[in-house]
Amino acid sequence: MAKVSFSKEQLEGNVYPDGLYKVRLEGFEPAFSKKRDSINLNPKLMIVDHATLNNKRVFDNLNSGASWIIEAFVHAFGLQLVPNGQGGGDLPGEFLGPDDDPDKWEYQGPLTGAVAQVILKKTEYNGKENTKVDQWLCNLGTNCKTKHPTSLAK
Repeated sequence: MAKVSFSKEQLEGNVYPDGLYKVRLEGFEPAFSKKRDSINLNPKLMIVDHATLNNKRVFDNLNSGASWIIEAFVHAFGLQLVPNGQGGGDLPGEFLGPDDDPDKWEYQGPLTGAVAQVILKKTEYNGKENTKVDQWLCNLGTNCKTKHPTSLAK
């Protein structure tokens, strides 16, 4: 019989010191939210350029219902939402797969492999400590007039 084992580190979760980090987007793992009324994009983020935490995963659900956070996410990678002709914007790139099954979507676009700066903060959920993105730092320079959200980790 095969066993599925987990290390102590895996069971404790991803807890990193608060601070400024660089993360690389490896892709997305989209899925319906619990209520199935939105999509959690679940970006696969890996810490880069760090002395001891290189290639450690940072979790964030990035829900489609929070467009202002998605805009900050895209700006952090030095890109902008693509105008969609309705006054809003679309995530750069596209998800390939059946429209009604985000679990099967595969992202293709300019965000893959891009690096952003984030502020990470330790939080607690259900009695367990974890690390969350507290702020996506805009990488558009002085041309950006958007007021980006702060204090996202709660």
